[in-house]
Amino acid sequence: MVRGREWTGFEAAALQEAMRRSVREFAALLGVETTTVAHWRANLGAVTPRGRTQAILDTAYEQRATPADRSRFEQIVAEGENVWRARHGQAERQRERDATSPAVASDGIALDDPSELIRRMHRIESLHLDDTVLEAVDLALSNLLDRYEHEGPVRLLPGVHALRREVDRLVESCHKPAQLQRLYRISGQLAGILGYMSVNCGRFHHSELYGREALGLADFLGDIELKAWVRGTQSFCAYYKGDFRKAAALAAEGIALLPDGGQAIRLYTNGLARAFGKLGDVLGVERAIESAVALTSSVETPSGLTPAMSFDTYGDARWKANAATAYLSAGLYDKSLAYGRQVEVLVESSESAWSRALVRLDMATALVRRRPRDVERAVALGEEALEVSRARPIRSVWQRAHELGEAVTAVDRRRGRSYLEALREWPTGDTVAVTGGGSTTREI
Repeated sequence: MVRGREWTGFEAAALQEAMRRSVREFAALLGVETTTVAHWRANLGAVTPRGRTQAILDTAYEQRATPADRSRFEQIVAEGENVWRARHGQAERQRERDATSPAVASDGIALDDPSELIRRMHRIESLHLDDTVLEAVDLALSNLLDRYEHEGPVRLLPGVHALRREVDRLVESCHKPAQLQRLYRISGQLAGILGYMSVNCGRFHHSELYGREALGLADFLGDIELKAWVRGTQSFCAYYKGDFRKAAALAAEGIALLPDGGQAIRLYTNGLARAFGKLGDVLGVERAIESAVALTSSVETPSGLTPAMSFDTYGDARWKANAATAYLSAGLYDKSLAYGRQVEVLVESSESAWSRALVRLDMATALVRRRPRDVERAVALGEEALEVSRARPIRSVWQRAHELGEAVTAVDRRRGRSYLEALREWPTGDTVAVTGGGSTTREI
């Protein structure tokens, strides 16, 4: 097949259907996460598979699909998305809407929570756990990851707990080893997600407990990639807790597990480099960033800004933003600004308010600390950061906003007055508790 354009999510889903593979089987064939395939099925033509995945889909079509598979594929594509959706019936359409929408849509229409749909499907299949139930679980997990930066941890926590309860019920009634392995991996991912979200709620003890649970499941499964991801999240927790030596050690443990894998890019930049920066180890920062850069030449990294909470490889914008933070902490302000400017445009075009805020705050702090200083520009960037993240402040934004406040106070309190006043008034409203001793009415 000679293609004159890129694959869309719909065409990828059409190829899966044409080859008569389950979500799990198709993901294994392509070497991608099941949540990636579920994302294509949920969003169809609205998404475009990333980078090297385009070539992988070409290879699957040309070398793994039979002539009959290719004929079915061409027919499905010719029929179009509307026919595809209709053929999958009302239940499938409902799951697809759930994969891209919160339980209550913005127009006020109440929809079933994905976990409730799974519960119904499981009741129907009570004597036999069908793969369609597991595919619905994959869709629900993809749904949570997609919604995280739009809704924040506090709003999303009930959905995560509900899905965990449903997965636990499925584990109790499942007897097939392959299905149990899938369910245990999802359990480990959900524990890891809760650990990550707990950090952004300022609940470090909870994060540590969830991290141990996720690590235990990864060990039980022998899942090295999940284990490396969990180490990265434990390092993330230690970093915001202020234990930078532990953060560096945990990141190093994760790197040792998969030194040449995609997870190592996150571990080098978000984990090792940022921790070394806080410890004042300039050489350590340089080496960690260099190692991440070297990996990007052999590991496919998505373009654009990848989600903050994801089990996939860090994209270029994400690791470069972390490099900017590491260089800032190490006192290499020009390098921090250089990386910040590289990702500024990508971050501005994204829907991640937190990423826009964090990049602004890092650049503002660098402008205050370097010579010559630019306090006016720093104040403007800081105020923009507070405004874009006002609705859903998280621990990382809160912490760096106050670090900028300390820097401005030390240098020129008079010129920084407007930012300091804005910081005192922020956050407002019904926000997540981000201070170390804060509390929240939501279960973590």
